[in-house]
Amino acid sequence: MSATVPQTDLVTVTIDGVDVRVPKGTLLVEAAKAINTDIPVYCYHEKLGPAGLCRICLVEIDGMPKLQIACNTPVADGMKVHTQNPRVDDGRRAILEFFLLNHPLDCPICDKGGECDLQDYAMAWGQGASRMLEPKMPKPKAVDLGPTIVLDEERCIVCQRCVRFDDIITREQSLRTDDRGAHVIIATATGKPYVSDFTGNVTELCPVGALTSKTYRFRSRPWDNHRTTTSCTQCAVGCQMHVDERGDALLRTMSVPEDDALSDSWLCDRGRYNIGFVQDERRLSSPLLKQDGVWVQIDWDDALALWAAELKKAGANAGVIGGGRLLNEEAYLAQHLFRALGIENIDHRVGEQSIVHSDSFANHVDLEHASTIVTIGRPPSELAPVLDLRIRKAVSRNGARLISVGDHYANSFVPETHASTTDELRAALGDAPGKMAVIWDGVMIPGGPELTAPLHAFPADRYVLPETPNGRGADALGMRPHDGALNTRAMLEAARDGKLGVLAILGANPMLRFPDRSLVEAALRATPFVVVTELFMTETAEFANLVLPVCSAFEKSGTTTDFAGDVLPVLGSVRSPEGLLADGDVIVELAEKLGIDLPLPDAVEARVRELVRTPPAAPAAADLIAQPRAAGGPGELRVIAEHTIFTGGGTLAFDPRIAELRTRPRASICPKTAVAIGVEAGDLVNVAAAGGATLRELVVVVDPRIPAGAVALVDGLPGAPLNALGTAAVRVEKSLVSA
Repeated sequence: MSATVPQTDLVTVTIDGVDVRVPKGTLLVEAAKAINTDIPVYCYHEKLGPAGLCRICLVEIDGMPKLQIACNTPVADGMKVHTQNPRVDDGRRAILEFFLLNHPLDCPICDKGGECDLQDYAMAWGQGASRMLEPKMPKPKAVDLGPTIVLDEERCIVCQRCVRFDDIITREQSLRTDDRGAHVIIATATGKPYVSDFTGNVTELCPVGALTSKTYRFRSRPWDNHRTTTSCTQCAVGCQMHVDERGDALLRTMSVPEDDALSDSWLCDRGRYNIGFVQDERRLSSPLLKQDGVWVQIDWDDALALWAAELKKAGANAGVIGGGRLLNEEAYLAQHLFRALGIENIDHRVGEQSIVHSDSFANHVDLEHASTIVTIGRPPSELAPVLDLRIRKAVSRNGARLISVGDHYANSFVPETHASTTDELRAALGDAPGKMAVIWDGVMIPGGPELTAPLHAFPADRYVLPETPNGRGADALGMRPHDGALNTRAMLEAARDGKLGVLAILGANPMLRFPDRSLVEAALRATPFVVVTELFMTETAEFANLVLPVCSAFEKSGTTTDFAGDVLPVLGSVRSPEGLLADGDVIVELAEKLGIDLPLPDAVEARVRELVRTPPAAPAAADLIAQPRAAGGPGELRVIAEHTIFTGGGTLAFDPRIAELRTRPRASICPKTAVAIGVEAGDLVNVAAAGGATLRELVVVVDPRIPAGAVALVDGLPGAPLNALGTAAVRVEKSLVSA
C-alpha cells in the first residue's frame, strides 16, 4: 500500500493489537481486511459504500463511550480498535436478536442455506433461543418481483443493498422501500415488474434468502456444486465469472468479487442467465448430411472426409465466414489451415461492423477516469452492458461528461448531450474536453468521418466494441481477408454468382445477422457445398449441406480476447454431450484428413499473445462490410438498426428458461412520425421494404429521441428479422390486427 500512497497520506491504526498503516479516510471495515479480519456486515458493500443501516458491524474504539459501526467510521491516526471482545459480542448479539424476531425458521428449505450471512452470524453471535412470545409478523412470500427474481419478504432484513445497487450502480432507481418500521418491504418504484439488464446482481448482493433467482431456486445446495472460474463469452467485455455445476448440469453463474479490472465484480443478465441452452434437448448431437432435402446422420470420420474432399475439389475457390465466437486458438488454427489450402477469402465479420478494433489498448478501468466520454453509433449499454456501468460511474461519481453521436443515444441513465451534426458535436466538446474516451460500434455510417471530425482535434483513448465475443481476437489472429481477398459481402456475392465451390460458416448465423438476408439465402442456395459448425439448427444451418455439432464455451478450454486486447482464460465447466467436438478439434481432425501440419499448442499460445497485442493494419475501403441504409423517400422512413443484449437465434433462442427476457419485436418512432402515420404507442404496425419482405405486427414505441423520418427496428430477432428488409427505406402502416 505504501508503494502507491504517499507516506504523508497514511495513518496508523491498531486493530486487535496489530498496527496497520492505511490511507486517510479508509473505513474501519476495510482497514481490518489488511490483517485478514472480516468485520460482519449486511448493508455495507465495498462497491456501494457505507449505509449505516444494519449495525451488525459494531466495534469498540478506545476513548469512545459507545460501540461504533465500522462501515461508516473512518480511521484516525493512533486509533485503537477492538473487533472481538465480550462487549462487541453482546452488541452484535442484540442486533441479531432484532433481525431474528420476525425472521422465519426455514433454513432447511431456504435457497440461501449454506451461503447465508444471517445463518453464519446467528451461529457466531446468536442467542440460541428466542425471547419473543408473540407470533412472528407474516409478510408476503414468493412474490414475483420480475422476470428473473422471486422475493420472500419474510426473510428480508431491509439492508437495502438491492435498492442501493439500483440507485448507485445502475442509476435506474427501479427499487425502493415501502411502509415503515417492522412493516417495511422491498418494492418496485412503479409497481411494475423489476426489469433491468443487471437484475441478477441483487440476488448475489442479498445477504439472506429474500431475493432468489428463478432459474436456480431449489436446484442445489452450494456444497453440492463444483465451481469453475472462467470468462464470459456473451460479449466482448470478458467478465470473469464462477460457473457452478452439479452432476454435469450447469446450474448458475456468479460474479467474481475480485474481478475489478474487467467486470468491476458485476454481471449482466445475459451472461448470468443465458446458460439453459447447454442442456437443451434440441442441441445437435451428431453430424448431419442433407441428402435429397432430408437430414441424415453420419459419423464424424465420414463427415470430415467429405469436407476434406470438397475442399480439395474447390481449391482456392472457397470462402470461410465466422470465427468471432471461436476461442483464440481455434481461430488461429482455422485460418492457418485454410490459408495452407490457398483459401484467402476469410472473414469473421458477419453483421454491419466494418472495423473491429483500433490500435488503442486502453483498458476497462481507464474509462472511469475520462473527463469526456463520447459514444458513436450503437451504445455500450446495448453492446457491452457491464462496460456501460463504468460510464455511469464516471458520470455520476467522477463528474465526466457523456456525449452520444449519431442516431443512437447512450441510454446510460445519466445526463448526456446528444449530437447529430458536426456543429453540435463541436459545441458539446468545447475547447478543452480534458481526458477523452471515444467508444465506437465499428459501423461505417453515411457522413461518419465528417460528423466525427471534431474528435480528431483531441487525444483520446479509443475503444471499438466488437459485435461478437471474440471479434478482436479473430481479427488479430487472421480471420479477415488480406491482400485483396474477398470479405463477407464479396464472398456472398461470389457464391450467389456460382464462383465459390465451398462455403464454410464457423459459429456464425448470417441468415439472421448479415444486413441483406436475401443475398445470404441466394449465396447458400447457389454454393455446391456449405458446411456449418453449430450448437443448434439455426436459420443458416438449415441451408447447409453438412452441419457439424460442436461444443459450447462451457464445454471447452482455451482463451478469448476482450475488446481491450486482454487474453483471458476460458475453462470448460461441464462435459459436452456425447458425439460433439470442440471447433478446435474439428480443425485438427480436418487437417489430418488433408495432410496438413498444424502448429503445436505451445507455438499457438505464443503466437496468439503476440498477434493480439499487435496494432491492426488499417482496412482498405473495399474491405468495409456494411452498405449504408437508404434515406427515406416520400412516404418512406429510414431504418435505424437497434441492438439489445437479448436477441439472437442461437443460445438465447434455445434457452426456454429465460424466454421472458427476449426482446419483443417493436418499431420505435418519434411523436411527429406517429402522428403522420396515425398510430399511438402500443399499436401494431407492419413494416415493408419496396419489393422486399414485410415485418408484421410490431409494437409501436413512441420515443422523442428517434429522428424524424426514421424508424428504429431491433436487429437479430428470429421472429422479425430486420435483415429481411435489406438496406432499403421502408413504409410503416398500421396493422389490421389489434394489439
